[in-house]
Amino acid sequence: MTENETNVYFSLNQKELNTGVFKESDHSLIFFNTENINISSLNEYTNFEILEKPIEKNIKQIEKNINSFVTNIFLMIDTNETVSIYISLMKKLDNKKIQQKDIKYIIQDAKQQIFNAYPDKDIIHIIVKKYVVNDLDYTFVPTDINCNKISIDVQFICFSKNLIKKIETLFNNFQISIDRIICSRYAKSFVVNENQDNICQIGYNLNKGLNKQEVVIVPKKIEKSGF
Repeated sequence: MTENETNVYFSLNQKELNTGVFKESDHSLIFFNTENINISSLNEYTNFEILEKPIEKNIKQIEKNINSFVTNIFLMIDTNETVSIYISLMKKLDNKKIQQKDIKYIIQDAKQQIFNAYPDKDIIHIIVKKYVVNDLDYTFVPTDINCNKISIDVQFICFSKNLIKKIETLFNNFQISIDRIICSRYAKSFVVNENQDNICQIGYNLNKGLNKQEVVIVPKKIEKSGF
């Protein structure tokens, strides 16, 4: 089995390091492990050197299981310094039908405002809470009606840039790149059965479009997964 046939997830909090490997062809969980750790907090001031041994141990276990090197992972983080920011922006459409470019424009505008107001933060998730079209609330984009104005209520989940840089450096020491960072607290809001759903499974499901209201963050552009 090659790395391209699998997705590798690491989930990190103060007490545990969880790892999960999913087979792309059928989305099955083929490896899962929980490693006990003990750190006082998970933030930019954490001594990440103490995490090197448990991370290395799990990397070796995964590589042995899939018979391939691990070079890319999805990383889930649970930190008390998670910041949620809510913003609402409006655009006039002069009685025209809503187009995807209108949604992209509003969300890009909101994203830029977050960058300007919080230069020390990185955006981890963008979630559309609701659309307000002609003073009516929607959980989806109504594309079949003429619209005088549309506003979008958006939630941004952010982490410290310094935290992300230090965690990226930690995994770079093992020649591993992070494809995407996922907020574990956000992921836990989708847990259905605490006895069956492990955190890596929820992270995998989110990456596969579990929350249709989440905007997929793509370098240099934004695409809406719910369209």
